[in-house]
Amino acid sequence: MIEAQMAKTAKMIMENVLGIKPGENLCILTDTERPESITRVLAIAAQMAGAETVIVTMTPREMGGVEPPSIVASAMIAADAIVNQTSHSLTHTNTQRKALKRGARVCNLREVNEDMMIRGGITADYVKVKELTEKLANLLTVSKKVHITTPQGTNLTMSIEGRKGNILAGFATSPGDFSGLPDGEACVAPLEDMAEGIVVNPYSIEKINIIKEPFRLEVKNGKVVKIEGGKEAKQLESIIEKAGETGRNIAEFAIGTNPECRITGISREDKKSWGSAHIALGDSKTLGGIVESYMHLDIIMLKPTVVIDDLLVIDNGKIVY
Repeated sequence: MIEAQMAKTAKMIMENVLGIKPGENLCILTDTERPESITRVLAIAAQMAGAETVIVTMTPREMGGVEPPSIVASAMIAADAIVNQTSHSLTHTNTQRKALKRGARVCNLREVNEDMMIRGGITADYVKVKELTEKLANLLTVSKKVHITTPQGTNLTMSIEGRKGNILAGFATSPGDFSGLPDGEACVAPLEDMAEGIVVNPYSIEKINIIKEPFRLEVKNGKVVKIEGGKEAKQLESIIEKAGETGRNIAEFAIGTNPECRITGISREDKKSWGSAHIALGDSKTLGGIVESYMHLDIIMLKPTVVIDDLLVIDNGKIVY
């Protein structure tokens, strides 16, 4: 029964998100921790769309941004379209960047489970999600500064002058496009060395999960300079130390634009929720920055207030722009 319900979403991915054409080479990439039921319905939907489909299964990567094995990279670079049904995102890897440059189209299903295939953000009206996301991405493109605050004490300023806003809204139908499900995000890579402020008690951090103990992150000159707090703070410090200096880079600012996304503790859906905001540490190259890192880690904030230049865009978690 669950596979029959998921089949509708799988068909939508092939027809609407990727726009698969008969005879195209499709790579479905998964790993040993992802549900095989999802892989099956994706493969069946791909077959029905007429794609030449290859399923590649690898061991899970450590976190988002870690490169896949070379044999997996070869399959991705050779594909016309890719579905990343993986535990961690490959968006911020050189492999996906090469595939996109070659003209591949990518749908990211990172961390998606069976429930997410039939409920929540994946059921949104993506035409409307795209309309709002485009407006916000265009605003990011023409603006100079972002200021984000939260009731918990976050107070962070980022320069975005000259950087292009990115639209992630459930469509990847043209060569070089990437998107994913559930989707709905306008994002930008802040200028390097210019972010300043603090992040206090965010909702969650990718790979670490929901923040339950006191947490404070200090940013100077575009980099994380101090992390204080409990267990989760120590976990983040350990991850950054392993990544090196590039892991301290403020790599992304993003606004969630999907009104159907639920807050579930799974960052894939949480960060797309309407009125949320997140920043990321590490790699910024895919989004238009210049920092290349083996990690890209999202830090999600609920009920933020966001001012872009002098315009109030989000007021305590409500998009008012």
